[in-house]
Amino acid sequence: MRAKAYAAGTIINALALGYGCAFALDLVTKVKLTLEDELKESVLVEDGLERRSEVVNHILTHFGLRGVVEVKSEIPKGSGLGSSSAFVNALLLCVFKHLRKRLFAHEILRLNARISLDVGISYTGAFDDASASLLGGIVLTDNTNMRLISWEFKKADAIVLIPNWRRGKVDLNEIRRDTKLVEEALECAKRGDYRNAMLLNSKHYCRKIGYPFDVVEKASGMGCHCGLSGNGPSFVAFGENLEAIEKIWRRYGRVIWTEIVNKPSDEVIVAGEIYDSSDRK
Repeated sequence: MRAKAYAAGTIINALALGYGCAFALDLVTKVKLTLEDELKESVLVEDGLERRSEVVNHILTHFGLRGVVEVKSEIPKGSGLGSSSAFVNALLLCVFKHLRKRLFAHEILRLNARISLDVGISYTGAFDDASASLLGGIVLTDNTNMRLISWEFKKADAIVLIPNWRRGKVDLNEIRRDTKLVEEALECAKRGDYRNAMLLNSKHYCRKIGYPFDVVEKASGMGCHCGLSGNGPSFVAFGENLEAIEKIWRRYGRVIWTEIVNKPSDEVIVAGEIYDSSDRK
């Protein structure tokens, strides 16, 4: 079984308020699942190297399966671009296909969030990143209740900055203190004002985690949408004047060109339950 999922760029990071907003980037994680019942433990093969994976074992054991999971990914790990959410989405798609389960988006996304919390690869379950990664487009989510608030499509080129510095330390208590900027950002996102949402969100998180905000300031005056992605260290931008922004960002690290993806990563079924948290188990 094979499946894929996309990277996710951030508009609103869900750590502060439990609400997130993200968009799908055309950087892909591809997964191939080969079931082998005789294995004592499931195996992850990444970049040709075989290793044990708690996430793989957790998911396959949950469904009573064992096998080899091969992954090839264009998403830089630990960069704030939803690499874990994309991997879990793609693996769950493979499992659902093997079991001949209907690919209901709400089932896959809520299971993704629960697994992320159980295994400890996310503070909030990353329902926003997972939703963008699976559904494409731009999503606004209630991560606490694992539900979609809005979903829309926007055609735009995008760039990603992979900076030379390392990821900063995430202090949840500090991030959840004085959240006025994120509250304002959330209101902007609800109105579709993603440019100011990203700017305000980045002001908060760059200060709290310790990243240079000038990366955003220098680009924000050029009419584009730009900001910190996830918990960093990556930054993302989409819209206008990306060539000029690329020249600025090259001083900080490597720049990747991509675009917003406006279709789901697979033939998923998007039912009304995805907007309603009442069916959560």
